[in-house]
Amino acid sequence: MRSTRDFLTGILTGVAIGILTAPRSGKETRDKLTEEANKRSADLKDQWEKGVAQAKDTFEQTKTQVQQGFEQAKGKAEDMADKAKSDFDTMKDKAANKGEQAKENYNDKVDEFAYKAKSGIEDTKDAVKAY
Repeated sequence: MRSTRDFLTGILTGVAIGILTAPRSGKETRDKLTEEANKRSADLKDQWEKGVAQAKDTFEQTKTQVQQGFEQAKGKAEDMADKAKSDFDTMKDKAANKGEQAKENYNDKVDEFAYKAKSGIEDTKDAVKAY
């Protein structure tokens, strides 16, 4: 912004000095001023177009980098989700196995208790018959 202002200030200063010191007639001076103004306008237009093109390029590069970053983050998130699901499935299987073991142990203890109770009853019947 400052360089554009300095550039315009320089143009205006040069034009003013040129007008004041010109040994030309009024028409020649006007023609020369018109020619210089057209030349400077074309230069400013070129600079503007270059600036716009550069801004567009920078925008596109930034947009591409953001998209790449998003894709990388998305990939990492998907990997983490897959790992979490795998870990969950592993823990679920372990819990199911532990539950199955606990159920088997419980059933074994119930069977053992039932067997001991039955044996105790049989022993009691035998003892009662002996009297």
